[in-house]
Amino acid sequence: MGVDVVFREIEAPPVEPTLSVPPPRGARFPRLLGLEQSPDRSLDALKLALVGVGSVGRSLALHAARLQPHTVWLIDRGSFKPESLLTQPIAPADLFQPKASNTARLCRAISPRTRVLAFDGPVEELGLEALVEADLVVLATDNLAAEVETGRRCLRLGRPLVQASVHGETLVAQVRFFANRDGAGPCPVCAFGDREWTLLHQQTRFSCEGPDHPRPAPLPAQAPTMSMSFLCSLAADLAMVQIVRRLLGLGAAVEDTVLEHCGYTHRTSTAPLRRNPECRADHTPLAQATAPGPLEECTLRELAAAVRPGTKEPRGFSWTIEKASFVEWGGCFCGRRRIERFVSEGEGGGRCDVCGSPVHPDPFYRHATVPWKLARPWIDQPLASLGVRSPAWVIVHDGERASWLRASCVNPVSDHGGREAPLAES
Repeated sequence: MGVDVVFREIEAPPVEPTLSVPPPRGARFPRLLGLEQSPDRSLDALKLALVGVGSVGRSLALHAARLQPHTVWLIDRGSFKPESLLTQPIAPADLFQPKASNTARLCRAISPRTRVLAFDGPVEELGLEALVEADLVVLATDNLAAEVETGRRCLRLGRPLVQASVHGETLVAQVRFFANRDGAGPCPVCAFGDREWTLLHQQTRFSCEGPDHPRPAPLPAQAPTMSMSFLCSLAADLAMVQIVRRLLGLGAAVEDTVLEHCGYTHRTSTAPLRRNPECRADHTPLAQATAPGPLEECTLRELAAAVRPGTKEPRGFSWTIEKASFVEWGGCFCGRRRIERFVSEGEGGGRCDVCGSPVHPDPFYRHATVPWKLARPWIDQPLASLGVRSPAWVIVHDGERASWLRASCVNPVSDHGGREAPLAES
């Protein structure tokens, strides 16, 4: 489920008169040992998404900008506070500004040739398609809900994920690299224990605004990163080393490994990462398939056949549609009423034809994923006739497999639901 308008594209600020032309990458890029070809082709094409632009993430973003990549996405819901001066590479003039947009403007000034986009909100609000163009995703946040959601999306989309973190009390900087080639590999949630799950549940509250607002919302309070600036920048440095090694094929493989440096012992170690067989996260990857036409004009049966050709009776299938859930029943002033259609986020179930009052969808009869048994009576009706409006994607679940069908007209960078993301001020 996502929102319509998300990223803001950052324009380059005016270049100072003393810097008429930004310096080329090669002016300082070293001749790396073992690299036989120029790195320019790989770096020119690099598209990097960064979730978390704080103590570790801001340094990561600035390092990335200095490599002059093709595109950088920055995602963070927070703003700089006075305490941020203690751990983050900011100036007093940056205080109280949104972290993502503020950092994006600086990245754009460093590398005007790079396309930089910012989202000043939680990653959970982005549509699934928002990260699909990224070659690699970097996670640098201490928010457990964002960690779970980012790991889940990268697993489903098959995107490599680099997680950089610190433990201030032990002077440890850690980088975990998740390959996400298939569902058999590890994910960030594989390392969760009872303590992490307890903290995650404490970070989540459920809306009391009635059945029209059933989705959980993160609590605004979040424990700050207790560390020192040099340890945070060290984690960012180590993460960039791993990213460049993987991108340019330098040294031993970094996928599915953890790199850790301890300041107390002054030792750096690496170890393999393996999937936890008891991990609570869904490790099902998404295959990509082609829809037979505009999604709102397709039927559920046609979408099933697009995933498994020749399917006539899609028994055991289920469907998840962007920004919509299927509602069986709702309540009104005079009682209980059938709805039996898809309802978008924040939308009600219409008005009762008896009492005329609004019909509120019952959360117990609201399905984010609609199974075959429930969908069967409407299996041959176009999605538009069932209340679905211009979805960007549909996921078709087929037993152990899941396939993602995207609307052909959607640009995942700037076009969400057909509306262009507004430009940020330079």
